[in-house]
Amino acid sequence: MTSEKLRNALKGVAITTATPFTKDLSNIDLNGLKENLRFLSKHGISLFVPCGNTGEYYSLSDEEWKSVVETTIESTNNDACVLAGAGGSIKTALNQTKIASELGADGIMIMYPRHVFASAEGLLNYCQRIIDAANEIGVVLYKKGNLMTDAVLTSLTKNENLVGVKYAHGRIVDFAKTVEDLGNKVVWSCGTAERFAPFFWLAGAEGFTSGLGNFAPEISLQMFEALKKGDYSGAMEIQLKITPLEYLREGREKANNVPVVKAALDYIGLHGGKCRPPIHPLRIKEKTEVLDVVSSWNLSRLR
Repeated sequence: MTSEKLRNALKGVAITTATPFTKDLSNIDLNGLKENLRFLSKHGISLFVPCGNTGEYYSLSDEEWKSVVETTIESTNNDACVLAGAGGSIKTALNQTKIASELGADGIMIMYPRHVFASAEGLLNYCQRIIDAANEIGVVLYKKGNLMTDAVLTSLTKNENLVGVKYAHGRIVDFAKTVEDLGNKVVWSCGTAERFAPFFWLAGAEGFTSGLGNFAPEISLQMFEALKKGDYSGAMEIQLKITPLEYLREGREKANNVPVVKAALDYIGLHGGKCRPPIHPLRIKEKTEVLDVVSSWNLSRLR
């Protein structure tokens, strides 16, 4: 039942939520996180992905990870789905899978491993062990590197509780070939957000993940509704609108991704703040460019 609920939710907009910290970066700003989540719920978001890359997964301690997931579950309505990022060492990933299930998450998204000596065979083993452990909740794979080959995906999609794949690596033609070969055993989600969603949609995606949706959920939902109706002209209008901001997120070899989202959250009156090292703060010029773009969207500001 949970997997079916998650499957349906993946056919839409998934917000990879940012994690606000206290000013000295020593703790999670839980009150700020709660307010951000209430804002998203109020705007109709129904699938939340805490502790992903936008949520600075690799900067969180085990206890902080649990706190963010628990707060997300408690601060969103019962109809919403929570898909917790889980990864790190195999021991950590298995423990996070267990905790996510106990807390009442609808599923986990297996974070793509960052390991110097990883292999496709090793990745297959890693993911299979986590999927086996997630027998009470759904699982989504995160394709963020070339080790998650079609052969790996083919093997893993034999598992009934594997619900979807967030596809965020390679060319659209590669994605199209994968969907053609593997079919709709899982829900395919565009992992590169609104900027590429129209193109992935034509190739077989049924949903997309978004960081921009943290502060502009109405734009993300407009994009989804346009794609759902087959209004590609309308979808491309939105794509052209948001592309300047996506270029800014690609600054400094894509390292500006999360700082840009957090700057925009602060701009509209929500809780972004600084990122933890090794993510850097924006330079003054970069922040000015971000605010110039976002202010042109005429978003409602809370403060």
